[in-house]
Formats: sequence, C-alpha cells, structure tokens
Amino acid sequence: MRGLVLAVVEALLLLEASSDDEIDPHVAVRGMENIAACLVSLSDDDQRALRAELAAIASASTDAVYTRFASEVADMVGLAR
Repeated sequence: MRGLVLAVVEALLLLEASSDDEIDPHVAVRGMENIAACLVSLSDDDQRALRAELAAIASASTDAVYTRFASEVADMVGLAR
C-alpha cells in the first residue's frame, strides 16, 4: 500500500505546487477535488488505514516540506479519524 499512497501524495503535491504556467489552476483544483472524492469514498476503516500510512510516510521523510505536506493530506482531503 505504501507505493500507492506515495503516488497519491506525489500527485497532490504536483497539483498543489505547480505554477499557473505549468498547470491551469482550475484543472489543478478539479484534480485535487477528484482525488479527495475518491479517497473519502473508501470505507472508514480504509480511510483510517490511509491516514496512518500518510503519517508514517511523513515521519519517515527527511524533507521538511514533504513531511509537512504529507502530514496535512489526511485532513486536507477529509479522511475519517
């Protein structure tokens, strides 16, 4: 599951951090909203497991910006606690 969660974090980070010249802002927002909708459609148990995996990824990272972003993803998309 770690690889899949890393891919989601990377996709969200790309959409969040890209300049307006790289990705149209409306497209970026729509992409982030679509990813969030898919994640919150998971069962509550799966959302909690995803939240735990995101926390583990954040704590394992040595990049402060990546750590902060990964630690914010669960709340950003509205995962169950």
